[in-house]
Amino acid sequence: MKVCERQLGIIQKIVDAPGPSGFEDEVLKVAREAASWMPRIEEDAMRNLFLYRKEHDGSKPVVMLDAHSDEVGFVVHSIKPSGCLRFVPDGGWSTSGLPSSKVLVRNALGEYIPGIIALKPVHFMTQAERAGGNIEISSLVIDIGATSRQEAIEKFHIRIGEPVVPSAKFEYDEKNDLMFGKAFDCRIGCAALIETLRRLDGLDLPFDVVGVLSAQEEVGERGCKVAVNKVKPAIAIAFEGCPADDTFTEPYAIQTALKKGPMIRHLDRSIICSPRFQRYTLDLAAEKGLAIQESVREGGGNNGAVIQTALDGTPVIVAGVPVRYIHTMNCITSYFDYEATVQLAVEVIKSLTPEIVKGF
Repeated sequence: MKVCERQLGIIQKIVDAPGPSGFEDEVLKVAREAASWMPRIEEDAMRNLFLYRKEHDGSKPVVMLDAHSDEVGFVVHSIKPSGCLRFVPDGGWSTSGLPSSKVLVRNALGEYIPGIIALKPVHFMTQAERAGGNIEISSLVIDIGATSRQEAIEKFHIRIGEPVVPSAKFEYDEKNDLMFGKAFDCRIGCAALIETLRRLDGLDLPFDVVGVLSAQEEVGERGCKVAVNKVKPAIAIAFEGCPADDTFTEPYAIQTALKKGPMIRHLDRSIICSPRFQRYTLDLAAEKGLAIQESVREGGGNNGAVIQTALDGTPVIVAGVPVRYIHTMNCITSYFDYEATVQLAVEVIKSLTPEIVKGF
């Protein structure tokens, strides 16, 4: 597959931007630049970003494209006498992989400074501590190299309430078509949404298409709850960076593998995706020869559930780009799956009519 350098550049910038839930500002700066060709861009106080393909006057039903712009991160809770930082999670984490991870802490000057998530060194642990099981975040600190609380405040300009993000940087392995980095959940979905809007530009469609980069999904789909009431969609596609299951699942049960295309879920813990829209999408992909996967998920949740139930029962599907090790410091995905997700979304939107949507 030929890789588009423009798209790869957007993916890199939007993935690397720091933006845990509630602190999405830097992500939206990148998104605004990437979508600067669009005629109308709006932002609300939640830090939801609305991308309008053309003038939206309410005369046509709306297709809503959603992708959440936040990532899982942390927030500084307090500064210890040693100069180390206590912190709380901002979204859900697998805590076992946190010790020794490098992070970036925003300070009062708006700078992101390096730190290490630290656990008491094994040399100083009691036997009971060494034999302990689950790691609690309350037992961890972030060490920025300060020697006292005063130095952390005065020299490093640390203050409570500031965000913390993984320091992993985007890398693309062209030979193996693999992308490495943080926050592919759901920045890869954000990039796919923007590219979908670009490919629809200039097409005469029977719908208004509105893209939303929604805030605070990782802490309860909060931004989407606001956005859906503004957009009032007739139908929607929720983009996601979804957990790949191909490195630990029995072969017969793998449903979200890298390089097999987007995962279209039938259900998860939060939603039963609109069955008729779901089947329509799967049949269209088969007709067009598009890469696609389908799944039945035992856990998880997403903005699709909010969109589906906020109004009068909006038909929605979730198009998930497979990502290995989401909600950790380092993730893996592929350009093939990103491109396949864009292709699917474009073909679905081009094929829809108001009459078809009424049948869902």
